[in-house]
Amino acid sequence: MIDTFTRRSWLFGVLATLVGFASALLGALGITDLTRGAVTRGTGIIIGALVVRWLSSSGTDAWSEFTARVIRDRWRRTVVNQLARPRSEGERGRHDLALAIDHAAAAPALEVVGASARTAALGIVLVWIVAGWLSAGLVVALLAVAIPLYQRAGQRSAVLLGDYNQRRDSLERRQLELLQHSPELRALGAVTYGANEIAAVSDAEHGAAIRAIRVALESSLVTEFLSGVSIGLVAMVVGFALLRGTISLDHALVAVLVTSELFGYVRRFGVEFHRREDAVTSMGVLGAEPSSPLTVEGPLLAARELVTEAAGTVISFDLNPGERVVVTGPSGVGKTTLAHTLLGWRRPASGVVERRDGPVAFISSVSALFDGSLWDNLTLGRDLDARDVRTRLDELGLSGPRFDDLSTSLLADGEGLSAGERVRLALARATLAHPQVLVLDDVAGVLDDANRRRVTDLLGRLNQLGIIELTIDTPLLASPTRRIELRP
Repeated sequence: MIDTFTRRSWLFGVLATLVGFASALLGALGITDLTRGAVTRGTGIIIGALVVRWLSSSGTDAWSEFTARVIRDRWRRTVVNQLARPRSEGERGRHDLALAIDHAAAAPALEVVGASARTAALGIVLVWIVAGWLSAGLVVALLAVAIPLYQRAGQRSAVLLGDYNQRRDSLERRQLELLQHSPELRALGAVTYGANEIAAVSDAEHGAAIRAIRVALESSLVTEFLSGVSIGLVAMVVGFALLRGTISLDHALVAVLVTSELFGYVRRFGVEFHRREDAVTSMGVLGAEPSSPLTVEGPLLAARELVTEAAGTVISFDLNPGERVVVTGPSGVGKTTLAHTLLGWRRPASGVVERRDGPVAFISSVSALFDGSLWDNLTLGRDLDARDVRTRLDELGLSGPRFDDLSTSLLADGEGLSAGERVRLALARATLAHPQVLVLDDVAGVLDDANRRRVTDLLGRLNQLGIIELTIDTPLLASPTRRIELRP
């Protein structure tokens, strides 16, 4: 959707620039008529130019607001999917999703600005036609000076922004770490140490923010300075030409007004540099737009010429109801990355993943359990029959004092339970939700032989469930319908 809007926004940008130049030409003619005493005609031309310009600006603004609203609403409807995306440790706490959505929604409007600036190069031809090579050469020279300055400011801004984000992440992590250990610090009388640590990291973060702001202001000043100098020099050249009688007043006015228009678009393009960077960064944060779900008649999940970020193996398969796919490969080959890509949590390096709209379960050795009762962890607020829940626990060998009472409290992350017990609880929770697809990420290794057989038997009875298991060697799935091997 964003790509479609962006392509259409390019047309709006081109039209806006052409209308701007046309308005400058009409304005020059109107002013010339006023100087010659044709007040009514001159005033009418100037008013007409202003009206045309206002209509163009209003139409462009309306288009930008419409596209931003549509994109913003679409992303906000899928914000829950963004919350589900796993992130690396360095990314946690870095991005505010609401702000990222607003930045991404501005992408089409920024394309209007970019297209306008590129089309504004036609103004150089107009200046050359009406005012000669010297005026056009001044405009070209100042634009040539502006480009490396913009690039330098952009590169510095990107570096400083990365430094700022890194320091902010460091501050957040340090605050959480010290807060977690605050009882120990108080007991040791070292609260001042924690406060000093936070102050030092905070000062570094503030310093990085100030440097980034300074660079942003410098890039804005560059555009203002070059714009003023260019218009002033062109006005001086055509002014001397007027005194010599080698140029007419209307041509001189066209040269000055078109130069002003040209640098106005370029100036805005430079000013919006940081918003463009924010939009690109935000698109990376949000990831790919939600893909259209497969129809109810198609496979549950389909991979087409899929290559992940971690492995170069090209993968294509369909997962239909009741089918079992086993993916094998040594540790570190990219099995977990493949699982995350199939679930839409990571972008593929190439290829396409399509999923039917419906619940999908993902189980790994680190699947989370929550601070709450056993019942709450298993039902997640759904209205389930206690007998069904009890039966599922028994099928997975979860019995005894810790599991007989469904109101028993669990600690966060299942602290106090073995890895195998946490995995089986997560599997019980997942299967009670009746998913269409179940992804098992290397869980066989944390189960002993008896519990591995229990899990295998349970999965064998769920004959409409599509299952993908990723494992190093011994899979839980007894009779897979397809095997895929990932190679280093």
